[in-house]
Amino acid sequence: MTVETERLLLRRPVEADRNRFVELFTDDEFMVYGARLNIDSANARFDHMLDMSELVAYAKQPIVERASGTIVGYTGVGVISFDGAEYLEWGWRLVPAARGKGLATEAVTALLALADRTDDGKMLCFIEPENAPSRSVADKVGFHWWKHAEWNGDADEPTDVLVRPIGAGGPLLRAPSWQSTGNPSPSVISRT
Repeated sequence: MTVETERLLLRRPVEADRNRFVELFTDDEFMVYGARLNIDSANARFDHMLDMSELVAYAKQPIVERASGTIVGYTGVGVISFDGAEYLEWGWRLVPAARGKGLATEAVTALLALADRTDDGKMLCFIEPENAPSRSVADKVGFHWWKHAEWNGDADEPTDVLVRPIGAGGPLLRAPSWQSTGNPSPSVISRT
């Protein structure tokens, strides 16, 4: 399924996107909030995107600028371990040149609309307190502050946990059951 907006195209990741995402995941500026990955971990993260796209319609997807055909980032869900369970967690990232133009809000809004038509529950979103631009996007698309949490049990790595109702709302959306799909379990991700 492809989601189009005025300026963007969102679609499932495909193997041909691997080199671009490995390039992005190993770039300090793209990964400014979160650890820059090495080649192996960048490939594993892309594998996770592919795996999730088979199970969740609104899994992390490339954000493609329609005018140029260039992948400028991603948005969608991954799996995160939080409070002893695995949940779906919404995230987004853009290349520096695409920031500050409303593209993240445009992309997130479009894909959240698909999530709203697909599921019912509450979606998590984790944002570092100093990441004001992402917090602004989260506010615009309906995420609300829920609580402050230590990241990986480390008081020196705080994060804000936000939630947003999806569809009719309900409990936090749990990660898919990998055992029932026959697929190997993708690794649990760190903060997006």
